[in-house]
Amino acid sequence: MHNIVKVQQASIGRLATQALLAEVNLPHKPGLVGPDGSRGHQDMDIELMRKSAKVLEPTFSELAEAGKTIELGQELRNEIGKIGRRGEATMMDATGGVNTHRGAIWNVGLLVTAASGLMTREDQPFTAFSIAQRAGSLASIPDSFIDSSPRPGATARKKYKVGGAVSEAASGFPHVIAILQAMGFYAGDFTPSYELQIKGLITCMSSLDDTCILHRGGAEALAFVHKSATDLLVESPPNEGLDVEKLSAFDQHLTNRNLSPGGSADLLAGALFLTSIFGESHANH
Repeated sequence: MHNIVKVQQASIGRLATQALLAEVNLPHKPGLVGPDGSRGHQDMDIELMRKSAKVLEPTFSELAEAGKTIELGQELRNEIGKIGRRGEATMMDATGGVNTHRGAIWNVGLLVTAASGLMTREDQPFTAFSIAQRAGSLASIPDSFIDSSPRPGATARKKYKVGGAVSEAASGFPHVIAILQAMGFYAGDFTPSYELQIKGLITCMSSLDDTCILHRGGAEALAFVHKSATDLLVESPPNEGLDVEKLSAFDQHLTNRNLSPGGSADLLAGALFLTSIFGESHANH
């Protein structure tokens, strides 16, 4: 067990970056940048997203190191806040000021920190659920640094009275767990097929109060996304992919309306990060 853990801990930053790349490289994602186009994103394309993911690897490695060496508590929360803000500055520098992965630095960063912290502990279970719960405990501690700069996500949270990324994390990432379930993770599938990854994304879109959607289209747009995603899932048999034509029509609709489920994309990356950790353990066992 210990050899597996050491291999993973050294490569946790790489696995996190690979998860961001896996998400962006997925085609046919409704409203999201992918290898088949930028959808409603005039300011970014897949090359920019890939560049952004790659420059964040040292940030994720630093977060893993902090998670390993500092006990869960205020000191760790403040430290990952600092690392996250530095990572955000690095990302903005690489993208010329375009917010490609701010949400992923928060979501995937918390999961990275939590996973690294649990890897060396003999007294606690090392499961996707325990990682998500530990990340939730960490997210529930307020950062001592007060960020007063205006953020679209924070503005949407206040305006529409939703929890957004902060509450999703503090609740122990219920949508990441739902994505894992949709992708067959709990049935032992650590390398989900393309179809199951898309199913995981749509599962998240069916109920997440995504502030990216609220910011661009308001409450009506979010209700539309929830209903359309739910309909797609209801109409697809278990263990099979979604209806390709209906998925394509949904994608077209979001693209035409400039709606981007960026919050769901970040959580899919978080889920893919978790599958990769357990996939690597499995391969090395």
